[in-house]
Amino acid sequence: MRYAEIAVDAPAGPDRTFSYSIPEDLELRPGHLVKVPFGPRSILGVVTSLSTTAQVAETRDVYDVAFAEPVLDGPRLKLATWISRYYMCSPFEAISPMLPQGGRVRGNTLLTLTDRALETALTPFQEKVVSYLRSRPKANQEQLIRSMGEGARSAVSALERQGVLVRKAGSLEPGVKAKVRQVTAIASDARECVKQWLGDPSNRAHRQKELAQALLDAQSPVDIASLRKEFGAGAVKSLMSRGWLSQEAVPIDRDPLEGRTFPPTRPVTLTPQQAAIASEVRSSLDDASAPPDIYLLQGVTGSGKTEIYLDAVQHCLASGKRAIVLVPEIALTYQTIERFASRFPGQVAVLHSGLTSGERFDQWWKLRNAGYGVVVGSRGAVFAPQPDLGLVIIDEEHEWTYKQRDAVPRYHTREVAAELCRLTGATLILGSASPDISSYHRGRRNTYKLRLLTDRIASNGTDEGRPVGNTAVPSVIPLASVQIVDMRSELRAGQRDIFSRALSDAMTECLNAQQQMMLLINRRGSSAYLQCRNCGFSVRCRGCDVPMTYHKQAQRLICHYCGTRRIPPDKCPQCLGYRLSFYGVGTEAVAERLKSRYPGVEVLRWDRDTATTPRAHEEILTRFRSGKARILVGTQMIAKGLHFPSVTLVGVVSADVGLSIPDYRAGERVFQLLCQVAGRAGRGDQEGKVIIQTYQPDNYAIKAAASQDYQGFYDKEMAFRRDHSHPPYSRLIQLMNSGTNRAKVEGEAVRMADTLRSMQEEWGLSDTDVLGPTPGWPARLRGRYRWHIILRGPDPRSLLDKATVPRGWSVDIDPVSLT
Repeated sequence: MRYAEIAVDAPAGPDRTFSYSIPEDLELRPGHLVKVPFGPRSILGVVTSLSTTAQVAETRDVYDVAFAEPVLDGPRLKLATWISRYYMCSPFEAISPMLPQGGRVRGNTLLTLTDRALETALTPFQEKVVSYLRSRPKANQEQLIRSMGEGARSAVSALERQGVLVRKAGSLEPGVKAKVRQVTAIASDARECVKQWLGDPSNRAHRQKELAQALLDAQSPVDIASLRKEFGAGAVKSLMSRGWLSQEAVPIDRDPLEGRTFPPTRPVTLTPQQAAIASEVRSSLDDASAPPDIYLLQGVTGSGKTEIYLDAVQHCLASGKRAIVLVPEIALTYQTIERFASRFPGQVAVLHSGLTSGERFDQWWKLRNAGYGVVVGSRGAVFAPQPDLGLVIIDEEHEWTYKQRDAVPRYHTREVAAELCRLTGATLILGSASPDISSYHRGRRNTYKLRLLTDRIASNGTDEGRPVGNTAVPSVIPLASVQIVDMRSELRAGQRDIFSRALSDAMTECLNAQQQMMLLINRRGSSAYLQCRNCGFSVRCRGCDVPMTYHKQAQRLICHYCGTRRIPPDKCPQCLGYRLSFYGVGTEAVAERLKSRYPGVEVLRWDRDTATTPRAHEEILTRFRSGKARILVGTQMIAKGLHFPSVTLVGVVSADVGLSIPDYRAGERVFQLLCQVAGRAGRGDQEGKVIIQTYQPDNYAIKAAASQDYQGFYDKEMAFRRDHSHPPYSRLIQLMNSGTNRAKVEGEAVRMADTLRSMQEEWGLSDTDVLGPTPGWPARLRGRYRWHIILRGPDPRSLLDKATVPRGWSVDIDPVSLT
């Protein structure tokens, strides 16, 4: 007998697979996505290994394969095993991000009512279940349980025993398939017959004759749909019925870059600093015998990190290897695609959530079949099925968006990429102007190879991504000058405008010089919140414990967590007074203020309200790059990796946003954001200027960002973390429980914390702290109350592995935030 160990799409512990027998007529290999029975259902699974023995005495047969070819190769199967163990999830959950689009189809159980539903005595709750199914004849069991609670599960079983309903397994067909078009041509053995028929003067079927002649004259098969439109469906059907036409399905490649042109570029001359690092990376790519290297490339903004990336990719491709390039957000993807597609025409694939399902499906399979040398994408592209992998690049590696927080597995892209490179022998490059504190710590300890780029580079004012020749000689330019404005002093001087006097003067000077500027306010909308001046009541989201933000254009209060919208009240719901006022500003208010102050100057706004699709991001960037718009107002999107040589002024409307978040990384995030946005100014021939407005001018993160002093910030931040045992001096695990019943969630959190402390004492794990339980931030999100427990220590897994995590708890290994 032949057996397969299969990771099934069902709740299971790390490393837990199930044994199935392989039918004689079915050929299986590790990595195949298969359909298998599991209890009364049919579900999907992935073959992890083949064997001549099974874990159990009696096994069931594998039904079939979902795709003819395996979807995972050997290194990805090993990577999935590592993810399952490290991030404490089932093997299939670890595999799921690696599957092609539409490949994960849940084995739904469909519920159908029988005629006995009208004649059987039912309990009140069963009556509700039956009523639900009558109104939704295609409902499945999981939908019913989500709608009516866990009690519906036992009710369904009771109704099935009474013959009131029947359970049936749903389809396991992939949700997305290859797209094809039907083409036709004159069959080779019918050409002479068709010619004779056309020469017969008695033949009066003019439309058929025109169609036949057109097909004879065609050099290649013709699309059937276009023939039906031109000659009529009857003519096409008649020729087919005669057996004169051959028919073929031709795959359609849904390429997201189809129709896009990128002017080819050539490498620029590297500076001595760049050349030294590029040479070292090339040597690492060539040395297959040594363990793969991890480079941490810290370069000031505008130091030319991308040129090193391009050089490494070029060498990788020349060596017969392939590369993965990751960016933190979709907003950056277009500019990165432009750079790489210009240098490597026809070799760049794209993978991110902004593509259609069909585009992601086709790009995945084309990569799987070695169709591209480079794939550019956001977080999930680290799982791209890129064969012969030689290089992985993570740009802006400090960004928190590289951490998956909302779904299992809750992985960090950096750690997954490091393990993938270890398994494949690929080189990993991490790049940032302000690296993650833990990454820089690893660089200082030589776990990573830390390499510095201290010079800011200008290529004779040539815009990145546009054609440049080998004669472009790099020159060193200074960083932008930075001024911190104390908004408390502005208030004392009677200045109550959102723009300080220094920023107002600088904006006028910039526009008079026909230059461009960018303004950062890391908050969307018009006003941060609506508050009563009588009683202090603020309008909060009913489902989330946060104030709602006012959006003037939509004339609605909107929750930025769950998207709930509400008409602003005319009077205070608490004291019934009429002294409601809007406080705080967002991007919408800043943009409106600029339009009124500078009439005739085009102002662009870039946030999640104005850019809801990748195409919208691209249009905003293209318009600003063209110079038609002079001012760009945006959230943190404008701070990340953008290159506009004509921008000479950057204004930070409020640097304090984020400092008050109850998280140990709040200061680091503010520092990184300010460093990044300051780096957007003065990248061309003109000197740059940055003005930071703040009510906390003495905050160490703001002062260090103003001077672009990463080392100074690192030293202070590390002292703070050492005193409080925060990473990298410890490791963290966050346990989160949530539910709609506040008392129940809190009580469960208290019991779990007590259990963990008892086990800690029992096993003598004094080096692991159990912190909490405490409410999450916000305490309620999308209608669910949240309480969390933090495990902190050199190895908090030693405690967690001894505990049983109850159902309903989420486990986040190495969280990037404790909110």
